[in-house]
Amino acid sequence: MMSCEKEAEDMSGNDLPGSLTTNPNTYTPTSSKDSLNPRAQTAYYFSGYQISKTVASEKMGMDVGKAPDNLAQLYVSGYSFVNLFGATYTYDEKTGNIKNTELITTEMAGVDEANKAEAEYYKNLQEATKIIFEEKQIKIQVGNPTKEVLIFKKR
Repeated sequence: MMSCEKEAEDMSGNDLPGSLTTNPNTYTPTSSKDSLNPRAQTAYYFSGYQISKTVASEKMGMDVGKAPDNLAQLYVSGYSFVNLFGATYTYDEKTGNIKNTELITTEMAGVDEANKAEAEYYKNLQEATKIIFEEKQIKIQVGNPTKEVLIFKKR
């Protein structure tokens, strides 16, 4: 994981276009971020893990989108327990398989409990193997075979 010394307002740029059809296999992710307000509401919030008992929060937001110049790349950005983050994945649209190529975060201080939860969250994002787009949520599977699932609900 790389760290980033940019201020929070520098991490807000996300102009990834997208649209939703009724078929989840033809879903093109979109971003709801306001480039002038990095804490603007994101398209999805972290509703929890399928296995881990680590608490989730609607304050943890995520946007996801395809790179406009490379449809085999997926960008994920948002805020976790303490910090802002951004991640890049290679993406196979047919299978939903993903592989993390980069994860960057800000380095703001937090309480021990939040830092521990955030470390688990980032570890799972780094080890993600598949993304499943559904009409009202996104699931990110970790490991092959799957050892954890992160669930993000649409706002």
